Amino acid sequence: MAIPQQEYVNITSGEGAAQSVGVRQLIGRLMTDNVLVPPGTVKEFKGGAYLTQVGAYFGTSSAEYLRAQFYASWISKDINAAPGISFGRWVDTAQAGVIYGAQAAYLLATFTAVTTGTLNLTIGSHTHTLTGIDLSAAGSLAAVAADIQTAIRAYSTGSTDWTAATVAYVASPTQGGAPQFVLTGGVTGPEPMGIAAAGSGVDLGPLLGWLNAGAIVGQGSAVETITDTLDTTQDVSNNFGSFLFIPALNQSQVTEAALWNNSQNVLYMFMVGVTAANASAISAAVANYGGVALTLSPLANEYPEMIPMTVLAATDYTQPNSVQNYMFQTAFPVTPSVTNATDKATYDDLDVNYYGQTQSAGQFISFYQTGVLTGPVSSPSDMNTYANEQWLKDAMAAALLTLLLSLAEVSANAQGVSQILAVMQGVINLALSNGTITIRGAANPFDATEQLFIQQITNSNTAAAKVQNSGYWVDCVIVPEVVDDVTKYFAEYTLVYAQDNIIRFIQGRDVLV
Repeated sequence: MAIPQQEYVNITSGEGAAQSVGVRQLIGRLMTDNVLVPPGTVKEFKGGAYLTQVGAYFGTSSAEYLRAQFYASWISKDINAAPGISFGRWVDTAQAGVIYGAQAAYLLATFTAVTTGTLNLTIGSHTHTLTGIDLSAAGSLAAVAADIQTAIRAYSTGSTDWTAATVAYVASPTQGGAPQFVLTGGVTGPEPMGIAAAGSGVDLGPLLGWLNAGAIVGQGSAVETITDTLDTTQDVSNNFGSFLFIPALNQSQVTEAALWNNSQNVLYMFMVGVTAANASAISAAVANYGGVALTLSPLANEYPEMIPMTVLAATDYTQPNSVQNYMFQTAFPVTPSVTNATDKATYDDLDVNYYGQTQSAGQFISFYQTGVLTGPVSSPSDMNTYANEQWLKDAMAAALLTLLLSLAEVSANAQGVSQILAVMQGVINLALSNGTITIRGAANPFDATEQLFIQQITNSNTAAAKVQNSGYWVDCVIVPEVVDDVTKYFAEYTLVYAQDNIIRFIQGRDVLV
């Protein structure tokens, strides 16, 4: 034996800067009242087969699948498609706790062999293990469900949550697919629901599909407001860039969702379909709320309001020149809703977008118009600009949080400022590459008002020229703040950049000499 060399030289190995914070995917979030999405949860589908997964989960005739099909089938001009889609739950009708068993081909003989069945359930405020469940006399799978329901209801200590619970064998689920067993709690409204493995007897949980992959356990819930719903879905997962509600909202509900979205400060776009009958009223109601995409959607089975959501999700900001003009987007399977100049002027004035049709040499050409959002002057009205800022602020936040998590400390001094600016520069370089930040140059100079604003916001006489010729100006300072008699320091950065403006109209002159 030799003395270990660690007694003299002890080297500790580890990977440095390994902590990384992910950037949000700006995919669509569809809020549904479908009971297959449990309250307070998000169902996210990703990967090349995500449309198939949506169909398997909701059924191919469901509103969820039909909208996902519209969304997933579009290919951008850059040959990109949306990489995934997610669904959140809006409880617009109070719901009892529920367990949907995995869909399978269940055999009666599996259950009639059970004479000492057990179930470990939580319904409402009580968790209890049922024992001695005898299914040997059941003459059908429906009878199996009835026997289990009887056993659950016999637990009177559990009160109405248990004594009014139901168990059903559903041979033909509404979403399609194979049969399943469904347990529904006895109380409509907030009601915990759960199942765990039983420690003795024959555990019926797996036999009923309630403990298997594919089972859905939903908690009971009271009716949710729009605000509560959006707060919840964001808390569960903020991995989305736009959202809409599948059930039709009234004007008050649209306004409530628009107010919530405005409070998020350029985090999400809110997609709203309007009709000729309500376009003017809804436009007026949400005019001062930023990030609302109103789209004329007159036909029940077409989804033009999803066009901006689809374009945003299909934008790959890691690629050069990837930013999108939301106008002139084609190849969507929708009927043009505006085909004359009079209607165009009406909806343009209301900031309502539409799938419009024009003509060239007898060929009809349809595309999305005009790519605008509602909101005050301080909120970007161009979908392109708004989307780019969504990406930029998220990428910057992720990069800076990664810095704070990866280093032992970021000091409140010149070195810390340099570290922050170095990390920011990586995001700025990507923004210059993908087109979020543009270099205006001499061909498109800032006017006097813009120059004065840049000078005021930066307190620099050279910042306007820097933004003009380089696309951006950035600075970071350390600011002390006294909180509860303790001095704390934080870094405050200012980034001024030239946004990517798009062309919607070309004016020409043909001069013959």
